[in-house]
Amino acid sequence: MPEMIPEDVIEFTRGVFATANVRATTALARQPAAHEEMLDFQVFAALDEVGPCILGSGIVIDIDTHWLGGRRHYGGRWEIADIGIVIVLRRGGRMLWRKVGLLQSKRLYSREIPVVEMELADYRIGVGRLVDRIEDIPTRTHPRQFQFTDECVYGAMAASSNQVGVIADYVAKHNIPVYYSLYNPPSMPFEGTTPRPINTGPSADAIPLGCRVLTWQEAHAALAELPVGRTPRFIEMVRQTSAASHSDSFDRHGWRLETFVADEVMRCREGRLFESKDDADFYTNAPRQ
Repeated sequence: MPEMIPEDVIEFTRGVFATANVRATTALARQPAAHEEMLDFQVFAALDEVGPCILGSGIVIDIDTHWLGGRRHYGGRWEIADIGIVIVLRRGGRMLWRKVGLLQSKRLYSREIPVVEMELADYRIGVGRLVDRIEDIPTRTHPRQFQFTDECVYGAMAASSNQVGVIADYVAKHNIPVYYSLYNPPSMPFEGTTPRPINTGPSADAIPLGCRVLTWQEAHAALAELPVGRTPRFIEMVRQTSAASHSDSFDRHGWRLETFVADEVMRCREGRLFESKDDADFYTNAPRQ
């Protein structure tokens, strides 16, 4: 039985990831065409603001992030995960154990505002992509309404895709679980306007939905119910056997990001535990970020 993480550390970390959830969720609500990578960076930015700090109990917590580069660095291979969460518990400098959980990020697409996915040319051209559009574009002074509903889709997912197969094979080979981190609007349904009046947007305390986490088994079971190649709707990406929670009206759509990290990974109910210092599985280079 591994030594447990102290309770004040868990609660502190819950608050940090709750802030990260708010950042990513409100970014999607403000910019419905935001790329998935931008939402990932909202999470990273919130974590980077913490730095090493000492809690009232005298325990030091250090949250660090490392950017490993985009998909262009991996030779076109299908990615396993966008974010890797690694938790290390030490006493007096000596490592007691490590825990790993991998998150594959996907974002919900609004009904009216299209998302233009990044292509290899965007990475090759680099900053020039910001200045190479010289053609006339439609005026943006007339606000457009957009909405997220149960019928909206996770446009970068598809039933029976190559990525689904690669993730399942990776878990079977390395025994490191992969989870799907689903970026959603603050609530469902949700309506917004773009461009929006300045200093407007959803408040941080009005996010009953937000980023949700499903196990790879739950996500793949939902995808298996769909025809080959079809993208899943919000209403379809749910746990198959989860009972409704009185305190969380969107419980069937997965754990909140902060609940997943604090109550599932840190309490050793989810993720892969490593107590050996030289386990080869720990050093696999699957995560992209």
